[in-house]
Amino acid sequence: MNFGKKQEKKPTIVYKVDWIGKEDPNIMFSKTFINGKEALEMAKSNSESVAYKMEKSDKDTIAWKMIPTVGSKEIVRSTKLKRKIRENKGFTTFFNADGIGEVTETTTTEYRQNQKSRILSTVVISSALIYAGTRKELQPVVRYSFIGLGILNALFNIHKYNLNNKI
Repeated sequence: MNFGKKQEKKPTIVYKVDWIGKEDPNIMFSKTFINGKEALEMAKSNSESVAYKMEKSDKDTIAWKMIPTVGSKEIVRSTKLKRKIRENKGFTTFFNADGIGEVTETTTTEYRQNQKSRILSTVVISSALIYAGTRKELQPVVRYSFIGLGILNALFNIHKYNLNNKI
């Protein structure tokens, strides 16, 4: 027994950083810190990590509050999206190929109409541009521009149509 000696108090862990393994995404790593500055530096060095600050603890649980970083904002955003999908029964919620990261609510009827208008745009507008480019009375630069725009419009719409069809 150490009656005369003061026992050294261990520092309290107040911050932690979690991240998912690069080789195996099924493994999560965690590192604890006493200093918040060190935790934030580590979290900023890895955009897929999340930093936490201990809010409270009791004998069974610890409440951690996320510190706003790139990784934590992404987790909050995806959690909100998942909850929104669960709440909106009867609607299809998806990431549209036209607006990456843009979440829209639409019925399947609206979705099919969007795809039909994409096909119509491809056929009508692209055909009209290519036809205009075949007119001999136009300057060669204008003719080639019409033909090029018609081909680009067709390729763009076909690409977006295929992306949306996979959803």
